[in-house]
Amino acid sequence: MVLAILLAAYLLPLVVPVPLMEDDEGLHAAIAIEMVERGDWTVPRLLGEPFLDKPILYFWMQAASLAAFGASEFAVRLPGTLMALAGVAATGWLARVLFGALVGRWAALCYATMLLPYAVSLAPLHDLVMVPLVALALGAFWRAHTAASPAQVAAWTVAAGLVLGLSMLGKGLTGVGLIGVGMVTWMAWTRTWSLRLIVVAALALVIGALLAWPWYAAMEDASPGYLRYFILERHVEGVAGATQRHAGRPVWYYVPVLIGGTWPWLFAALRRPFREADVAEKLVWAWLLADFVLLTIAGSKLATYLLPAFPAVAVLAARAIVTAPAGTSTVPSWVTWTTAVLPLGGVATFIVLDGLLPAWWGLTAALVPLALAAWCLLGPRRELLRGAPAALMVTAAALTAIALAVRPMAATELTARQLSVEMNRRGVMPRTLLIVDEGVGSFLFYLRPELRRGLTADRVQRISRFSLGDDRDPADVLVAVAADRLDGVKQLYDVPAGDSVEVGAFHVVPFADVHPKNR
Repeated sequence: MVLAILLAAYLLPLVVPVPLMEDDEGLHAAIAIEMVERGDWTVPRLLGEPFLDKPILYFWMQAASLAAFGASEFAVRLPGTLMALAGVAATGWLARVLFGALVGRWAALCYATMLLPYAVSLAPLHDLVMVPLVALALGAFWRAHTAASPAQVAAWTVAAGLVLGLSMLGKGLTGVGLIGVGMVTWMAWTRTWSLRLIVVAALALVIGALLAWPWYAAMEDASPGYLRYFILERHVEGVAGATQRHAGRPVWYYVPVLIGGTWPWLFAALRRPFREADVAEKLVWAWLLADFVLLTIAGSKLATYLLPAFPAVAVLAARAIVTAPAGTSTVPSWVTWTTAVLPLGGVATFIVLDGLLPAWWGLTAALVPLALAAWCLLGPRRELLRGAPAALMVTAAALTAIALAVRPMAATELTARQLSVEMNRRGVMPRTLLIVDEGVGSFLFYLRPELRRGLTADRVQRISRFSLGDDRDPADVLVAVAADRLDGVKQLYDVPAGDSVEVGAFHVVPFADVHPKNR
């Protein structure tokens, strides 16, 4: 039953028609479709300009999917779903390697039902790629550490190197840092300073660098200065400085991310006495704690940066569940009840704030977790189902309900598809289109190819409402304002009509008709 619900939770979002969302999902889709249309599989571009903030691996996956299946939401989201499922499988494999098959099965189920990893799988990001790669790398290093023959050591060293190379293509040096700090912390904690592990790590780094270097070299050749920007500004400054986009967040930023993102399984992980941890379990704790501390002290913070450490919580929770004394509840009932009402809370939020109403099947899905929680915790089998089994079933149902009920409502508000529909209807792009306080990715993706072809960053601009009144030539310039931004724009400018723009739609007017109120 749980597996059937989980399959529905992960696969239904691929076939239920939901528009691409801003900012990141639409942005990545626009870059990937531009790669396909340009035939340039080396340099990711947006509106013709090199996009230097992310490496190439996930763009390759999306571009390959678009080339194979055509320009559709399914093609855009398929790589993310596959990476999410790869994270589930890699977490289960690592737990199996460390603690056996039963812990491996529970670890996979725990990771598959964590809130943040699932939410990210619905609007995939590059961080999803790192989850299976970090787990696989740690498993490969452990296998090399425990191997009985030189041939096995060599094989697992090569495997670790290949995974590190992919992680460099997926997220730069981030994966190497998260893996390395966990391994070093574990070796210092357990005093496992073996020459074998040091040699394995060094060789794996060399193999990984050799695998990743050709693309980085090609990027440096195509966009001189790329390596300096990506390594120094994005990596070094991201850790040591406070000038990056996601800087300035409090030191406790990742505490709620860890609790809410791994919900409901951190509660189970903390039920197992820390003093009972053996050498293998200390590796998992070192991974989690070292990554948490490293990211906490970094200047740039974002919730998804912590994703590669979430499998550690799943593994610890699984071991706690498997080793718990009979009759022990590893997940409190209040956690399960809270999980059951999350979809209804999400639906209610959109109804109250935006006046959106879910489809009947979405509202029905939102009620199912609550009914399932009542059956698990109040029904005749409650003594058998309470704790982890109840949490697993209810969370799986809640995730499915979020995909069917909450996600379509969020997408309605966060997509620029309707703006593309308007431009496609007109059949011609203006000389300049100013999109106010919204991303441009989903807009570009849904444009007809002939309208999208040849567009530049000068012709499609994302601007702040505060700079909308800047002097510019008004000839053939259109302003597009999303429904939820319109009131804010009208506080600063006289904008003709547009009072009844529905959620998800855009109000499009000539720039010449928009006048600052203070002039």
